[in-house]
Amino acid sequence: MSDLPPGDADHGLFVAPVVVVSHTFPARPGALPDAELFVREALEPVVLEQAESAALYDAITAAMLAAAGPDNGAFDVTVRIFADDVEVEVLHGASRRWLGTSPRAGDEPFGAWLEAVLARQGLSQEAAAQQVGVSVRTISRWLHGDTEPRLRDLRRVHAVFGPPAAG
Repeated sequence: MSDLPPGDADHGLFVAPVVVVSHTFPARPGALPDAELFVREALEPVVLEQAESAALYDAITAAMLAAAGPDNGAFDVTVRIFADDVEVEVLHGASRRWLGTSPRAGDEPFGAWLEAVLARQGLSQEAAAQQVGVSVRTISRWLHGDTEPRLRDLRRVHAVFGPPAAG
């Protein structure tokens, strides 16, 4: 602590390490599971409780909606890990533009996730469409990556099939 003026070294100054990880995601429904996975991986081995997971989902959804629009908005997720505490901050950056095609290389796209869910449950596109309340054509477009669900549809998909499992 040689940078402190003489006499200040004995004032009980304590320096604790802080780990900060941050990531920017495009403001589109397909980024919701990616953002949740980012937080879960940053917090490993800590597992979020159900109420914490719900609060995280709501915060990410709110930031995504605030940033969404014709300007290809984005939202930021920052995780700060202290010695005895954790902070997760989700902010929308509607004025910034998202330039990438995928927020993180290697993350599973929404269509691939949905395809795996349907295969695991032995459901056809028709059955999935009926359960979610959308057309078979919409399910097909999601599966092929032509489109992604609107937020209200994404909420119904997660209500029917559950949200993506943490890594």
